[in-house]
Amino acid sequence: MSDKPEMYKNRINKEFNNNKLIYTSYDKEKNILNDIDIRKKIDDIINSNNFIYSKVVNIMIGNSIHKKRIIGLYNNNLVTIDNEYIPLDDIKDIYI
Repeated sequence: MSDKPEMYKNRINKEFNNNKLIYTSYDKEKNILNDIDIRKKIDDIINSNNFIYSKVVNIMIGNSIHKKRIIGLYNNNLVTIDNEYIPLDDIKDIYI
């Protein structure tokens, strides 16, 4: 019984390189995480069941809040019913 072969063992001193390196930089005016959050909020509004053609939303641009009727997204811009294009980079927050 003592003549059984040993089980294969991998080296313990092996170097692992499966962690991703992450670099973050915070700008005062732009925040990439905020842009993704704004895009998700707009997608949630447009894909909701009560959005038929247009929806009245409050958009925070800079320090002011504008009440606009939006109809969709086009080339990284939010399109209003008045054919006004609002760049997503300028939007700080959006809510119904």
